[in-house]
Amino acid sequence: MHKFQNATRQILFGAKSLRPMLLLFGFIALAGFVGFPIFVNAQEVAQKIEGEWNARYDSAKPNEIYFMFQRRSGNNGFNMNSDNLPLTELRGLATGAISAAKTDVSFNIVREAGTFACEGYFTNGKGTGFWTLTPSEKFVSAMRSRGYDNLTADDLLRAALNNLTIAFIEDLKSAGYDGLTFNELMRANNHEINSAYIRAVKAMGFERQPLETLIRMHNHEITAEFVNEMKSAGFKNLTIENLIRLQNHEITASFINDLKAEGFSDISPETAIRLKNHNIDRDFIRRAKAQGYGNASPEELIRLSNRGIVK
Repeated sequence: MHKFQNATRQILFGAKSLRPMLLLFGFIALAGFVGFPIFVNAQEVAQKIEGEWNARYDSAKPNEIYFMFQRRSGNNGFNMNSDNLPLTELRGLATGAISAAKTDVSFNIVREAGTFACEGYFTNGKGTGFWTLTPSEKFVSAMRSRGYDNLTADDLLRAALNNLTIAFIEDLKSAGYDGLTFNELMRANNHEINSAYIRAVKAMGFERQPLETLIRMHNHEITAEFVNEMKSAGFKNLTIENLIRLQNHEITASFINDLKAEGFSDISPETAIRLKNHNIDRDFIRRAKAQGYGNASPEELIRLSNRGIVK
């Protein structure tokens, strides 16, 4: 071991002409070993981004195909991304080859961030093979001009897999969401947060919201229609959290109006949620009244339900 160390010391510090190159190689190797991101240009990345693909075609959906990208991770696992793609996205793939007996195929999936060159074969509607992503130098340059000048190979792969576009970035900017991090851009893109939804949220009565709040609202299907429905049910000054809880518990104007028709004219969102969770609806209230509980409060109705008293 000491002989190896001494020999290494002689190479690094004895041969002056080799010292700068070896130190550079050593730094690069160390950076890769400890996990520092190495930023590369588009041509270098092209040789590093590759993986496997699997596909499944369903004749009941003749215009699309289920497509999965896989890439081995550092811990011998897989990172996967799948979606139903229009067949037209698989450029160069003959439709007849998909459902035929084992047939070699070669096709491209072109995204603004880069092109996936795919090779492999299909057998009776099922396909498998390998892909290599060549990032778009135009995309890399456009991202750099917008401040994203340290994109890694993984960043470019995410952008291509999720079809991030410059137009989408400019759309967010026009709505006042400029200077987002790359991860924030990807989250906005993946959750369909665009200027149209941002305007819709403002029309609901909410001024500029953090990106994460917009994502939560979109994920919970908080739309202008739902807000208006809750207002028509008599709920005023609802917060975003109120709306999310009401939506999660499937509270409708019809449910609220039924409660009002049975005498609960002033009911809060939280009380409505509790009643719904305990299956207290118009039919239950009528049965309770028929058994002598005509003046029961919401809490008393919940206790009656929990104890199974109302038949």
